[in-house]
Amino acid sequence: MNRVRRSESDPVGSESSGPLRLLRETHEERVLSLLRARGPLTRAQLTEQTNLSRATLSSIIQTLLTKQALVEVREAAGGVARGRGRPVSVVSLNPVGGLALGIDLGQRRIQVTISNVAHEFVATGAVACVDRTPWTRRLRLALDLVDDLTTRHDLSLTALAGVGVGIVGPVSTEGSSAAGRSADRIALVRDTLRARFGVPVHVDNNTRLAALAEAVWGAGAGVDSALYLRLSYGVGGGIVLGGRLLAGAGGAAGELGHISVDRDGPACPCGGRGCLERYVSLTTLQEQCENVLDTRDDRARDLLADAGARVGEVLAAACNTVNPEVVVIGGELAETGDHLFKPLQAAFRRHTHSQVHRSVRITCAALGPDAAARGGIALVLTSSPASPNVLSAPDLEASHP
Repeated sequence: MNRVRRSESDPVGSESSGPLRLLRETHEERVLSLLRARGPLTRAQLTEQTNLSRATLSSIIQTLLTKQALVEVREAAGGVARGRGRPVSVVSLNPVGGLALGIDLGQRRIQVTISNVAHEFVATGAVACVDRTPWTRRLRLALDLVDDLTTRHDLSLTALAGVGVGIVGPVSTEGSSAAGRSADRIALVRDTLRARFGVPVHVDNNTRLAALAEAVWGAGAGVDSALYLRLSYGVGGGIVLGGRLLAGAGGAAGELGHISVDRDGPACPCGGRGCLERYVSLTTLQEQCENVLDTRDDRARDLLADAGARVGEVLAAACNTVNPEVVVIGGELAETGDHLFKPLQAAFRRHTHSQVHRSVRITCAALGPDAAARGGIALVLTSSPASPNVLSAPDLEASHP
């Protein structure tokens, strides 16, 4: 995609050259980047989140509307602004300005979701696989699914901005693992998709991508800080601050499953002992009670209560450190409701500072099985260069699917 072509005759007065022009371009980039990361916003929300004056913001929005980089529409009350009564006006990137592709290469499921830059999801689909499916086969299944979705929905990927991919296992901030098979797998994923689509490919752990999706579109939407924990066959998490994933020095920030809850406990493949995952993963619990998700079973309820207490203690330590606005819990165990959440919240309150437990909200995840694929899309939209790709009017027409 091409950036907006700026003419020297643009009607910006004395701002058309020198420091004032640079300042205005910086402000435009701030608005565009925010809309890429957060999706449609009202003018009031843009004013608050960009810290620009209403007059400056209004001028910038009008310029970008004229260039067709943005669109402004009225939405029914209860939408972005969650207002009551009259419809509200929201600003977004022009939907025909490009697409983002999200892929989740999970252990048992491959999910593909496609969105435009205005955060409108235009296609999604999934195919099943088994744990031992080779990675070359997983990628073939994903690419076949992309082809199927673009054909069925009459989509063109000529204006594709990037691909975000979720995989199982640790991924460093450079998009590679420490060494060995994981590094080879990540290189295979990145190289295959770059060769196919010719766009940037961003790779991260799929649980962390689910965290990002929940922060953008799910239970953590509208807040600046969210902590996500997934309780499934494995236990993982992610931390989102200001709409972006916190990576940490090695890309492992939010790995709550490998916090020790018993230093004399069983060994964990990560090298530690007594990790939370060794006690509360669905795999471990099903070894003790095959019907652990059946809350009518007395043994299942006891195991869920113990799991909730252990999770609450770990979340307390994490929240005392990060102090997020919301904790989002996903995965199969979260679907057991109060049998897990009541002991979890009791332990959380017992082990957190009063300022922390008074300000944090603990809730179930809101998104479905495409959460990690959506997170891949969010990763594309938040990983773009400081100056986003914006199309001029002729280019917009040419790239419309």
